[in-house]
Amino acid sequence: MMCSLHYTIVEKEKQYENEKWSYDSVPGVQKGESEVREKGKTALAFTLLIAVVTISFVLTIQDRESDVYPNADTMIRLYGEAHGSKIYYDIEYSLWKDCYEEGYRNLFVELPYYSAEFLNLWMHENGDEILMQLYSDMQGTQSATQGYLDFFHEIKKNCPETVFWGTDVGHQNETTGARYLKYLKDHGLAESDSYQKTQECMRQGDEFYAADTDHIGITPVRENYMTENFIKAYDKAGGKIMGIYGSYHTELSIPDRMAGMLRAHYGDIFSSVKLSTIAFGKVSPYQPGVSVTGILFLLMLFVPNILWARGRQPEGYEQYAKNENRILLIFERIGEVSATCLLPIFASTNPHIKKLPEGVFFEWKSILLLTAIVLMLFYEGFWIRYFTSSKTMKDYYASFAGFPVAGASLPVIALFLLGLYAQNLLIVATSVILGIGHLGIHLAHKKEALAYK
Repeated sequence: MMCSLHYTIVEKEKQYENEKWSYDSVPGVQKGESEVREKGKTALAFTLLIAVVTISFVLTIQDRESDVYPNADTMIRLYGEAHGSKIYYDIEYSLWKDCYEEGYRNLFVELPYYSAEFLNLWMHENGDEILMQLYSDMQGTQSATQGYLDFFHEIKKNCPETVFWGTDVGHQNETTGARYLKYLKDHGLAESDSYQKTQECMRQGDEFYAADTDHIGITPVRENYMTENFIKAYDKAGGKIMGIYGSYHTELSIPDRMAGMLRAHYGDIFSSVKLSTIAFGKVSPYQPGVSVTGILFLLMLFVPNILWARGRQPEGYEQYAKNENRILLIFERIGEVSATCLLPIFASTNPHIKKLPEGVFFEWKSILLLTAIVLMLFYEGFWIRYFTSSKTMKDYYASFAGFPVAGASLPVIALFLLGLYAQNLLIVATSVILGIGHLGIHLAHKKEALAYK
């Protein structure tokens, strides 16, 4: 009887030794010290995660605030372009045609006063002699493109009552400017207001080029004159107008740029939008499409879990699985099915990147996507470490890069960030449901395993 009892005790001790997992397995490290280190890593990981998400949202909001979109009360609509880009000329024509159909007639442009006046003369002539002469004068500038010519031809054809207003300083003084002065003299207008405006515009241009010692085309002198000319022109034109200028001049976030000064002068009736924002396009969170990102995420989830299911489970895992909470299991299954169905079909989860004339355009919230990808790479790192370990319960429920129960927490957090990036509430909700079930089950298993200690 005593031998039988001793045998039973010995077997129980062996079973205990096989099933227990502790945090003091590293020689020389006490359990309390190990737990403190683990908590410190976790605090650091989540602090960095919160910081990244916060920075992403702050930068995204600031970027959006640099544009003010027109509304029902807007009288002045400015749009910022990259000169010479057909992408933008097509958008500008579409925007102007919409405004024209709403009753707009005055189009402000980044041209000298006299160049715009030549365009107004051209609008009423049968041929293209005036336009082609202007185009010849522009050779060597960014605007000397076929796209720019097409833009004016479309306006003349479909918006024939358009009136151009040039509010820039003088350019091509020796050619376009001198020719317009001659035109005015030939028509007996040497004493006219137009003649004086032309001379003043040319003088502004001379002053600007004298100040532009670096030959970059931008100086405070030019911004001040452009603002002054705009205000004078709008005082005369009145009503609702649209303006097209280089995006440097339409930047609202810098007070000493033209748009910044005009915004301060006109207030809420003024709007300014970068055409790069429009050209990039708004991503619809729920527009169906193929999601390469979603498919990649699913592969990163499925492959290690399939390997795990094929004989790589930790010893004794089955006994914990039998005790899983049914409600948590339902949440987990719903989350898994939803993620599998939703991730491949929403293109909004793909990188929002587009090549535009200014370079590669992206949204600051792409930081969320990058962070989600990094977390999924951590997830793969967790599995690599697990598969190369002794595959104990300790290994399976260990943390990775500071994230506790990494096999459950990393993909859930990554999925949540992906949903925020895509602004897709279905994916966000899926991550929450999956998190409740998947994390809940893993934490319960971990707690149960620790009870053996």
